[in-house]
Amino acid sequence: MEKRYLCLDVGGTSVKYGVCSEEGEILTAGKEAVGKTLEEFLNQVEAIYEKSAPIEGIAGSFPGEVHSEEGVIYGISAVEHLHKCPLKQLISERCGGKKVTMVNDANAAALGEAWLGVGKKYKNIAFAIVGSGVGGAVIENGELYPGTTMNKAEIGNFLMGGVKDGRLLCWSEFTLEKEAQRYSRERQKKVDGKELVELARGGDLEAAKRVDEFLHYMAVGCVSLQFAYDPEIIAIGGGISANPWIMEEINRTYRDLVKGQQMEYLMPVIVACERGNDANLLGALAYFFKYGGD
Repeated sequence: MEKRYLCLDVGGTSVKYGVCSEEGEILTAGKEAVGKTLEEFLNQVEAIYEKSAPIEGIAGSFPGEVHSEEGVIYGISAVEHLHKCPLKQLISERCGGKKVTMVNDANAAALGEAWLGVGKKYKNIAFAIVGSGVGGAVIENGELYPGTTMNKAEIGNFLMGGVKDGRLLCWSEFTLEKEAQRYSRERQKKVDGKELVELARGGDLEAAKRVDEFLHYMAVGCVSLQFAYDPEIIAIGGGISANPWIMEEINRTYRDLVKGQQMEYLMPVIVACERGNDANLLGALAYFFKYGGD
């Protein structure tokens, strides 16, 4: 009988799950609102496990500062009720003592794309996973290196300026969703990032200003990525990667930004990730196989 693995992709509001084969084929999949307390979450995972059995093990992707070997999330995520507890152990106890692994969500996305997505032909890849914030990961010589404090390639914290209103101006402050929030406050009209782009392309000058700011800081961030890690490709993930116009504009803005500058000679290959919402599930499984130990 083919071995099957339960993969979890836990976010701030939902948990996606899938039963996967060893080859990364997603056999069944589902999505639920994430449990609002630790006990609710553990009950939820236990129920998913029971309906997914038989499985060999559980591979999880989680937001925040995930210490994979300890199996603890120490902070920096929207699922605060899962912080600072032996989460890996607790999940295993609820799920028949099965082996459980945990990996940060941006690292999971990188591993999924490196295994079965845009990065499968490369050994050195920098990832920028863009949503409400910016997550990052690097694959170097085919390996994931999270760093001594699990903060390597936390590129959302790359500084893009000084301090404003008591907050450091970092890359995560200039995502398309953050720009949409600024537009919404200015116009008293709620829009999301996708709608902001549509308004900008339709001639709305304020929307165009916000989109241009987003593109500028995406380009600045890519300059920093290229010089920090010197990858073969920079892979952009998250919802924006599904929009060809945005990807074209990021590349154009990068070229315009460095034109006439000393770094103009260095033109990185900036591409969209391919596996979309499946990347975290596949990356969690890749981590299970490659770094999960015995």
